[in-house]
Amino acid sequence: MCKSTGSNSTGNEEGRKEALNTFGEQTKVLITLASGFVLAPPAVLSFLRRPDGKSISASALPWVRFTWAEGLLLASIFAGYVVLSTIAGSQHQGIYDVHRPATRVCSLFQIGFYLAGVILFLWMIPALL
Repeated sequence: MCKSTGSNSTGNEEGRKEALNTFGEQTKVLITLASGFVLAPPAVLSFLRRPDGKSISASALPWVRFTWAEGLLLASIFAGYVVLSTIAGSQHQGIYDVHRPATRVCSLFQIGFYLAGVILFLWMIPALL
């Protein structure tokens, strides 16, 4: 954490506040995307059809992949809330540090869970057709 002195100190703190706000907004966007993907698999299944035109039954669903995909997406949402909590803690302490270890680690978990959940969801679709 850098501390500057002089007249640039106020500008540096404002920049750190803005960086923290931007980080928070990006975290909220990822939470929204993950929330959409939690609802997407059931909705997509109702639209998918086999090549012969028949709809896909629930028994054809690869439940293990489906469960893992949904679980990972939910974990991404929860990790996002933890990221927002670490941001609030940073603001409460007056630090305004985006590079705080708790924020970075939880953010990486959030992104990792999201990507893994989406990949599992996409991997599930060809198994249905």
